[in-house]
Amino acid sequence: MRIAICEDEILIAEQIAETIRNYFHNLKMDITLSVFTDATTFEQSGFAYDLVFLDYKLPDKSGMELAHNMRRVSAKVVIVFISAYSEYVFESFEVGTFRYLLKPIKEEEISQTLSSFLSLKQKGVPVELPQKKKTLFINLDEILYIESDEKHCIVRVYDEVYETTKSLSAIQAEINDNSFFRTHRRYLVNMRYITEVEKGIITMTNGEKVEISRRNLANFNKSYMNFLKYSD
Repeated sequence: MRIAICEDEILIAEQIAETIRNYFHNLKMDITLSVFTDATTFEQSGFAYDLVFLDYKLPDKSGMELAHNMRRVSAKVVIVFISAYSEYVFESFEVGTFRYLLKPIKEEEISQTLSSFLSLKQKGVPVELPQKKKTLFINLDEILYIESDEKHCIVRVYDEVYETTKSLSAIQAEINDNSFFRTHRRYLVNMRYITEVEKGIITMTNGEKVEISRRNLANFNKSYMNFLKYSD
């Protein structure tokens, strides 16, 4: 497992690095950890990482620009932003941010992030989706969102669509996973795949749009903030 830290404040970078080393040492897991204090050297490393802790504001290039460059190379790298500014949280949706940690960062926040990351890597929980003539089993982490049209549900995986006779409420009860949020009576969204939220419309990583009802908007914003910071 390859992990990188790109943070120009050396003390913060060292704090994160030490916590990561201790966390995986206690689990008896081997990792390769690389620490960078500038964007240029980090870019030259090639972005071949499983997990990246990335400062949102670096002296030579913005963290968002780096994140966009990473996404052009890999859709699977998990990005954790580090910032002293909470106002950039929603902007970070654009690159599918896994977590957004505010400075000063507590050790337990880093540990919680690592725990959530490992859960994501290991997650392969299937959902049963009955159809007219057969039953499909789809892993939770493959689902972007589910849409109901009253008679059946449409399950959107990145480049495929499946129909099921199961109701959206039944699927939601079965999933029972804090990565998913009921944004609307018609939609159940996997928050891991959100790239943008604007005027009650979510853009998913595949470019498709999902509606947030006016009634659910405040709860969604709160849930997504908590998801970025705490959820497994």
